[in-house]
Amino acid sequence: MFCFHRLGLRAAAALIVGLGIATSARAEFPDRPIQFVSPYAAGGANDFLTRLMAQHMGDELKTTIVVDNRAGANGVVGASFVAKAQPDGYTVLMGNSATHGTNPTLYPDVTYDPVKDFAPIGMVGSVPIVLAVNAKLNVRTVAELIAYGKANPSKLSYGSSGIGGTGHLAGEAFNAAAGLDMVHVPYKGDAPAAADAMGGQVSMAFVGVASAASMLQSGKIRILAVASPKRSSSLPDVPTLEEAGFKGLYFAQWYALFTRAGTPAATIEKLNGALKLALARSDVKKAMASQGADAAYTTPAALNTFYRSEVKRFGEIIHRLNIKATN
Repeated sequence: MFCFHRLGLRAAAALIVGLGIATSARAEFPDRPIQFVSPYAAGGANDFLTRLMAQHMGDELKTTIVVDNRAGANGVVGASFVAKAQPDGYTVLMGNSATHGTNPTLYPDVTYDPVKDFAPIGMVGSVPIVLAVNAKLNVRTVAELIAYGKANPSKLSYGSSGIGGTGHLAGEAFNAAAGLDMVHVPYKGDAPAAADAMGGQVSMAFVGVASAASMLQSGKIRILAVASPKRSSSLPDVPTLEEAGFKGLYFAQWYALFTRAGTPAATIEKLNGALKLALARSDVKKAMASQGADAAYTTPAALNTFYRSEVKRFGEIIHRLNIKATN
């Protein structure tokens, strides 16, 4: 009896240890630091928003979130890295209108599938594209700009953040809709494009609202329109392109969080919940506004519907206007 009793105790102890190991293996997310990947170099809007979300979502999740800048090929390098990560929610991408909008069409050999390889977490925010002209053109409305362009063929040029970027697509769509023949000049970012519009090296620029608005006080640049369904909170007196007669010309640099496809739904729900709380903070909204971004929280399902529609919409525009990454 004594030996049987001892064996029973040992078996019970082994069972408890085994249950402990199993429970530990199923530890609740997150039980270690999370990696947020920004697919661009430090200093830009994507990097800013990545670090902002990492800080505040980390607070909500009570864990450390480390930012990893993996720049290259217009976001392809960073997105591809996350597309090959473990599906556990510990590697998250700050995707955008390039990585999950234009790139799949612009780069036929892109090394990831924006739909099959990713699980959407939620939208973070968006920065509307604006039409900013050099003040020396002496045009104050979109109609006056078009009249000037038709009276001075081949004299207008516009800058953007680069070939295939949201500003480029906005410029080409406007060019076609207005019947103009503006020359596109690509830059490595919105800031240099806006600066050259201000300096007169190009006639105008299609750039994010923050880059242009920061130069308004110089008096050398004028913002004629914003390419969004409604007026920007940063520029309430500036009309939309739709108000100027161009319906449907909506272009924004949007930003959203994604993780690897196959990540457990409960993990995505926790990440989305932390995102929702972070975006509801007044200090976060203020920080985003400094970059011209409006907070735009969504559920994973809503983001899934939105970005799939953007892949289709941008793809159609790129094909229709014959935009090539090698231009």
